[in-house]
Amino acid sequence: MKSARQKATLAPDPTSNTGAVAVLAVVAGDEIYGFPLSAIREILVPPPIAEVPRAPASVLGVISVRGQIITLLDLPKVLNLEAAPVESYGRVLLVDNGEELIGVAVDHVIQVYRMEPQQIEYASTMGAELSEYVVGIGRVPTGHNGTERMLILIDPVSLLGA
Repeated sequence: MKSARQKATLAPDPTSNTGAVAVLAVVAGDEIYGFPLSAIREILVPPPIAEVPRAPASVLGVISVRGQIITLLDLPKVLNLEAAPVESYGRVLLVDNGEELIGVAVDHVIQVYRMEPQQIEYASTMGAELSEYVVGIGRVPTGHNGTERMLILIDPVSLLGA
C-alpha cells in the first residue's frame, strides 16, 4: 500500500500526453535529488535560521517566511547519508503536501526535468532497501556522450512527516 501512495506523489503533468512528470533537480551533500515540481511552492535564498534546542540532527532549525514559521530540514541527514558538513546552503525549497509546508535546505538547484515514465524506476520494483522518503530513481540524459544523470526521487508526503 505504501508504494501506491508514493507513486501518487509523482503525478503526471496534466499537459502531458505521455504521462511525463515534472521534477525539480537539486544538489544536497554529495547527491542529486528530484522533487515533484507540483510539491514545490517556492525556492528561496536562505533566510536567517533560528536553531531549535534538542531538535533531531536532521532539523537545522526554523525560518520565518512572510511571518510563517517553517521547520528547515537537512536532506542528507533525513536520509541518513554521510555528507560533508555544509557551512551555508545555497537555496531553501518550500515543499508542500497540501496540509503542511516545510523547508528543505539544498546546496543548489539544477533545473526542472520532464521525466517520461520509462525514465523512472520505482523503489517498489527495485527490490532495494531504500529510505521511506525515496520514491525511486530517475534517469535523465546529460547530453554528454549518452551518459545519464541519476536523481534520487523524494516523496514529499513522507518527508513532511519526518
